[in-house]
Amino acid sequence: MPKLYLTDTFVRSAKCPDGKFQELFWDHPKGLDGQVRQGAVGGLGLRVTAEGAKAFVHTYRFDGKRRRVVLGVPGTLNVGSARLLVQQRESQIRAGEDPDAAKEDYQAKHTFLVSDLARQFWEEHVSALSASHQTKYWSYVATSLRPPPAVRTRRGRNMRRAYRDFEGLYGTRKVADIKPTDVSAYLKQFQSPSTANGALRQVKAMFNWAIRMQLVDMRNPCSPMRPHKIIRRHREYTPAQIKAIARHIFAPVFDAQPPLTGLTGDAKREQALANGRLTQQNAQMEELCHFMGILFLTMARPNELRHAEFAHFDLDQLIWHKHHTKGIKLSRAAYEYTYRSVPIHPKVAELVRRQRSRWPDADLVFPSHADPTQPRDNFRKPLARFKQLDGVPEHFQLYDLKRIAISLMLVGQGVRREDVSHYVDHKGNLETTMIYDLGFVDPMRPVTDKLGQLLGV
Repeated sequence: MPKLYLTDTFVRSAKCPDGKFQELFWDHPKGLDGQVRQGAVGGLGLRVTAEGAKAFVHTYRFDGKRRRVVLGVPGTLNVGSARLLVQQRESQIRAGEDPDAAKEDYQAKHTFLVSDLARQFWEEHVSALSASHQTKYWSYVATSLRPPPAVRTRRGRNMRRAYRDFEGLYGTRKVADIKPTDVSAYLKQFQSPSTANGALRQVKAMFNWAIRMQLVDMRNPCSPMRPHKIIRRHREYTPAQIKAIARHIFAPVFDAQPPLTGLTGDAKREQALANGRLTQQNAQMEELCHFMGILFLTMARPNELRHAEFAHFDLDQLIWHKHHTKGIKLSRAAYEYTYRSVPIHPKVAELVRRQRSRWPDADLVFPSHADPTQPRDNFRKPLARFKQLDGVPEHFQLYDLKRIAISLMLVGQGVRREDVSHYVDHKGNLETTMIYDLGFVDPMRPVTDKLGQLLGV
């Protein structure tokens, strides 16, 4: 990096030496002829590349960092103008001002990345939606925007997702460069058609919002994509399976702990730890049975029971004042809608009292173990152990308890179908109620038996 007195004549004739990518010539009082001249400015340089491009640069130190910026090209600046510009910038630096603070990065301004769109969509739209919608957005579109949990636990730390979120795949790319082929490659990660459809809805909504807000001028790259067709099949249950499920719920059998007598040393310590884990598993299974027992006897949705509080239950009158219902509303005016009340079985009152003894200081009937002010989010581990019990099918789910209970009420139990429909919060719509019907075969056997008798066979 030679130092010499810059002149306009030298600038026009300067060349980059062979074998180098670029060369920097710094302004210095001493010229090529050895004479010392006035007016040289430290920090001013001429950059010449191997392709012949030339530019004036300014090197300076500000806020403890060394910086180099381009001032202009010789076609718009001469040596005198470049020196004057450097002197003005140096005076700003001595005054404690950043000479490039007001400089606008044109490339950054006009490059709208997918990560920028995901963050702006979150801040201006998704953050005001429901918690479930936000969770889906974090999972499928922008995992980096998920806030850290208030109470950190180790649950899920070892679980790896089989897919990457949309921002993780294309966050550094321009929004306008995203093509339908990119969306197709993103959707191919999902093995479940339902999950792929959910991811497509989230990404499509983000691009629709960007186009509607005139952030980008393009067609939605998700438009050519079509949701997967899903053929839903009922999870069938036989009467024997239903009896087994009810037996395990209302008369659970827990694993006994081996005694510690006769054990010493490490064997006693390991067995004590195993007994502690077994005690925890039994407690989890007992709480799951309480949860499923209330669902079974009230035909409620799991989400209704998760948000139920002890104050919602009148255990003396055997009434549950539901505050989280999905169908029936008592008034069109939201401020008039408080709750609806349904009768409960005495067994439900017993299970609620057991939960009160487990959580005497909590408001929720089934609070989270990490934060009692929040509802319990899942029973993943005890439910997996429940499915391993004798007679319980592998396809069993908590929501199936509602379907099984409705089906049992619809097969000649002397209960009007309209009453069942109102109880399960279907607004008395029998068509909706019949969707839950499993279509039991055994209650129809008298029909074929009578037909055989008439035919004499």
